[in-house]
Amino acid sequence: MLKDIKPVFEWAKQNGDANIYDRIIMKVMPELLKNDLRLTSHDIDEREKIEVIDEIYELILEKSQELVGERYV
Repeated sequence: MLKDIKPVFEWAKQNGDANIYDRIIMKVMPELLKNDLRLTSHDIDEREKIEVIDEIYELILEKSQELVGERYV
């Protein structure tokens, strides 16, 4: 099942620093590459939805919360 990760990125941008997209992407890059996913800050800004598998969603959610220092709700 695919989940849309865009709301998590938007939340991180509202609650984190100016470079939060890049910081999240760098933390999850090995998994993105393993799953043949390419994602940039520009992609996040431009795309309406970013659907990923559950494992990638959970990883991005975890790293986003870790970097922002808050829980995503």
